[in-house]
Amino acid sequence: MKKIIIFSLLAIAALSLSSCVENSAKYKALQAQLDSLGSAHSVKSAEFEEVFATLNEVENGLKSIREAENILVLQSQKGGAEIPENSREQLKSDVAAIGEAIQSYKQQINKLKNDGRIQSSQFKKRLAALTAELEAKSELIEDLGRQLEEKDRQLVVKSQQIETLDKTVTNLRDEVTTLAQATASQQETIANQEAQINSGYYIIGTKSELITANVMSKGGLFKSAKISYQAEQSAFIKIDIREVKEIQINADRAKVLSVHPTGTYTLEPGANGMQVLKISQPATFWEQTKYLVIQTL
Repeated sequence: MKKIIIFSLLAIAALSLSSCVENSAKYKALQAQLDSLGSAHSVKSAEFEEVFATLNEVENGLKSIREAENILVLQSQKGGAEIPENSREQLKSDVAAIGEAIQSYKQQINKLKNDGRIQSSQFKKRLAALTAELEAKSELIEDLGRQLEEKDRQLVVKSQQIETLDKTVTNLRDEVTTLAQATASQQETIANQEAQINSGYYIIGTKSELITANVMSKGGLFKSAKISYQAEQSAFIKIDIREVKEIQINADRAKVLSVHPTGTYTLEPGANGMQVLKISQPATFWEQTKYLVIQTL
């Protein structure tokens, strides 16, 4: 019983002492400092998290830029004509977007450099490395942009050259067509002239038939009869004097009334007994006249 009383008294004394300490000014001051340090620690932790979140964002962005950079470099190294227009526009858009991202990251790094909350050498080295890489990437993107602009200029020049060549080719084709038409016309004219030069005409008939055809005029005996070259040309048969060397007369007797040099032709009986005019010297035979008149008897 005495022990229980003693313990109870000690407990009451300890509680009284604790209550006195908590109520003392010194204790309250220490508690205030502890609370202040806790708040400062929380603030510092939040600041560190903010800073390193920014760093992580920049580093992740650089990683994405490195991956995109390889693709852009490969695409930009292709000839401009090999890249479709929509792909070139997308390439320029990608380059511009990466350039804007780099500028944004550089601004974030500059803010961290000017932030005095973290001054460790390791942190500064990390910022310096990021700055150097961003500068290198910025130069690369600017160079890619210049290359794309140059390729666009080259494409414009090539397009103009192709357009000029197309016009030249079109003009040449028109000229060739005109020349071909002119040549064809000339050839046709020449062919017509040759055909005219080498055209001969002959008629075969009795005296009365020749008079009716207006090839002979009435004049009694043959010696006073005259060949009329005013006869309708339709009464004659047209031939090519280069090809026709024989003319079938279909009569057993005939004579040539038109003027042709002796020795340039003969009248001979054919296989059926009918007369055949054989021309041995065509050029000389047709020299004086291109109209051959044969009278059947």
